[in-house]
Amino acid sequence: MKTKLLFVCLAALLAGVMTLHALHLDVLFWQNWKLNRQVMPEQAFNLGRYRADIDGLAVDGIDDDLSALTYNPESNTLFAVLNGRPLLIELSLEGELIRQILVEGVSDMEGFTHVAGDLYVVAEERTQRLILTRLADDQQTLDLSDAPSLTIGLDSGGNKGFEGLSWDDEGRRLLVVKERDPLRLLTVEGFVDALAGQRMNIAIRETGMADSPALFMNDLSSLTMHSPTGHMLLLSDESHMVVEYDASGEPVSLLGLWRGMSGLKQTVPQAEGLAVDDAGRVYVVSEPNLFYRFVPAE
Repeated sequence: MKTKLLFVCLAALLAGVMTLHALHLDVLFWQNWKLNRQVMPEQAFNLGRYRADIDGLAVDGIDDDLSALTYNPESNTLFAVLNGRPLLIELSLEGELIRQILVEGVSDMEGFTHVAGDLYVVAEERTQRLILTRLADDQQTLDLSDAPSLTIGLDSGGNKGFEGLSWDDEGRRLLVVKERDPLRLLTVEGFVDALAGQRMNIAIRETGMADSPALFMNDLSSLTMHSPTGHMLLLSDESHMVVEYDASGEPVSLLGLWRGMSGLKQTVPQAEGLAVDDAGRVYVVSEPNLFYRFVPAE
């Protein structure tokens, strides 16, 4: 009797998982079809035409916890974080490890963005703290114990806090996403002036996108602002997609991260970081240590 009951429970669990999987795919395919039918703005990425030319490369020297991603146009390299042992890592545009920087004075790093020159911002997930720092080209350790910081402290904190961070150069503001419960997209103005010696006049606002039907994702794991076009890319780990939004907050195009979509041989397992380089190529990193690059199809 117990064996029969266990079998029934396992069958029900499997059916539930398969139903959830199908629902995710239905949403992704429906939104992809709908977006591809609309007229594409001239400056749009048009993510539907992007295909993976680096597909799930395991980053040598990294075992786990690969998260966040930002592009530095001055060094033409990418930076990511490891939130287990607190490390910043610099990567080539081909996913090769260039250096590791040990970070002290932080806990649970989850977001990282390049601002300009050697200026960056770090985000802690649980504390919802933003930290300003400078990082030299040859630096191997970084102590943030006394660095200028701003704690926002929304909701209950925990492991559903700040998940992604991006600098909007045109708007001179930080964009921050909270993972879920609830989803939030915040703008923070004035904070980066702290290292410039200016008087801080900080303004924190929540955009209307977080509760909008246009935001059809289950969670938010990263974002990147493309200042030249004013378009923003949002990454969802649970929904397995990257969505492009225009300056008015309307969805424009979609990049599917399921197996068989966007040239992928396997589904991206846990997408945690997103960046775009000067050539318009899209980069995604996924736990444990996987690197992806997407380029427009010829």
